[in-house]
Amino acid sequence: MRKIDLSPERQQLLVPLDSHRGALALIPPPTPTHLQLPGLRGEVARAHESLGLLQASVASLPNRNLVTRTLDRREAVRSSQIEGTGSEVDDLLTFEATGSDEGLPPDVVVTLNYVKAVEYGLQIIARDGIGALTIDLIQELHAHLMDGVPEYGDVPGQIRTRQNWIGGVRIYDAKFVPPPPTRVAECLEDLVRVLQYVPAEEDFFEVPLVIRLAIVHAQFETIHPFIDGNGRVGRILLPLMLAAEGYPPVYLAGFLKANQDMYYQTLGAVQLRGEWTEWVRFLATGVDISCRESIQIARELTAIVGRWKEAVTTLKLRADAAAYRLPDFLIGTPVVTVNQVLNGLGIAFPAANKALTQLHELGIVEPLKDQKRNRTFVAREVIAVLNRPSQPDPY
Repeated sequence: MRKIDLSPERQQLLVPLDSHRGALALIPPPTPTHLQLPGLRGEVARAHESLGLLQASVASLPNRNLVTRTLDRREAVRSSQIEGTGSEVDDLLTFEATGSDEGLPPDVVVTLNYVKAVEYGLQIIARDGIGALTIDLIQELHAHLMDGVPEYGDVPGQIRTRQNWIGGVRIYDAKFVPPPPTRVAECLEDLVRVLQYVPAEEDFFEVPLVIRLAIVHAQFETIHPFIDGNGRVGRILLPLMLAAEGYPPVYLAGFLKANQDMYYQTLGAVQLRGEWTEWVRFLATGVDISCRESIQIARELTAIVGRWKEAVTTLKLRADAAAYRLPDFLIGTPVVTVNQVLNGLGIAFPAANKALTQLHELGIVEPLKDQKRNRTFVAREVIAVLNRPSQPDPY
């Protein structure tokens, strides 16, 4: 990290590192709340309008939890891909269904860990609300994310005890050097103040949630409290903050992946120079686009279920046939084994096997190849929707 790349204000925050002679690290300034952001009123307003549209749209879905489940997995894949993983949505779903990573990318394990971390975080938020956004929760999210990952070089969930840096093989070639380990705890404590933000009575206005999302993510990445996994934990905090305010979780990783260069560029401008305007504009645009994308995906999945149900009626089965219930289940589990159907629908093995065979005959699912046991089926129509790339930043 070259001192010349930092603004004069940020240069004042540099400290020498005992662990790396001659290297400097940056102590982030206190997490801001009130920012001067000229010309951003339209982007922030659009983002909040889209959040409201998503909230209304999700509330009207007949199978809300199942649609959310598939979006969780899509987010896990896109967020992990930002860090260089190769697993796709069908890889993740196949691993989750079968429990076997044979023939799948090795990083599918950490991608599934992302799902577990998100689901854990949302459960805690549902129980405890905004007060759950603590350092303990941040550490627990990281512990879930790095559980069983042998290449992780530290204790999962433990705040780092050694120096890290961003970019470059050597710290002296780094693009950015976050604070030394001895200063991380105090930085996180300050961040929690904004994570749990509630406007004071004397405040003239409330800091919009979308702006707080941008502030928290940028500040968390500047602190970089773990040896690895900071980007993913920082992105997990975004849907958790939204859920804590009563919104459906909005998954931004698809947008961030589609605009990865701009993501790093605007985030780096905050870290090095305290330039917030373009970063907030970028993330507000991401919230707007991601909300509308989620609404579109939910509508498409609901339409797919409707077509499947119509197709099943052509079989003229008994009214209690499992095949009538299977389409709804498949939206949330588009890669599925007979045993999963058995447990998910609470039916016997023969009935589950027969229902999948019937939907296979209708072209709704197809068996995965090379499955010697525990036959696995995939609903390709759903996978195609989930695999569709997100929209680039249009502005």
